[in-house]
Amino acid sequence: MSGDKPSAVRRLVTGHTNDGVAIIKNDGVLPLHEYAPGLEVARIWVTDSVPSKDNNIDIDGASRPVTRDNGLVSTGGTNCVITDLAPGASTPWHRASSVDHNILISGTVVLKTEDGEETLKPGDITIQRGTMHAWYNPGPGYARWFCVLVDGEPAEIKGERLEAAIKV
Repeated sequence: MSGDKPSAVRRLVTGHTNDGVAIIKNDGVLPLHEYAPGLEVARIWVTDSVPSKDNNIDIDGASRPVTRDNGLVSTGGTNCVITDLAPGASTPWHRASSVDHNILISGTVVLKTEDGEETLKPGDITIQRGTMHAWYNPGPGYARWFCVLVDGEPAEIKGERLEAAIKV
């Protein structure tokens, strides 16, 4: 990706034949869906439990609904997504009750927290732990990152639970 608008995401899903032979069960392209202006997300796979039962059932994990914490967190499970952010665009300030594992794949993105900001480059990793934050793309090209959100309890400070929220 050279800064142009990213393409859809190719996803391969493995599985087994009835005889137990490992195979590619699905090789397809997942479209990106607009979440907010300049912000597109492709849902890669959702589990509804940890440990996951997906190794023993034949269901497309991308088809599961994600209804908690503004459509970010799968109750009791995980949500794996690719996020694309256009140059000059930002996400709303938000917090989810999850542990989010983010890896910047391409572009530049600024992680904003309540006490400041940090610029990330491709290969940088952030772990969000129930914190209020936003992402901003200073450009010049698109930014793409990979994220796995794992359901968790809300962060708690001095006995106060920091529930999921979006600041508009």
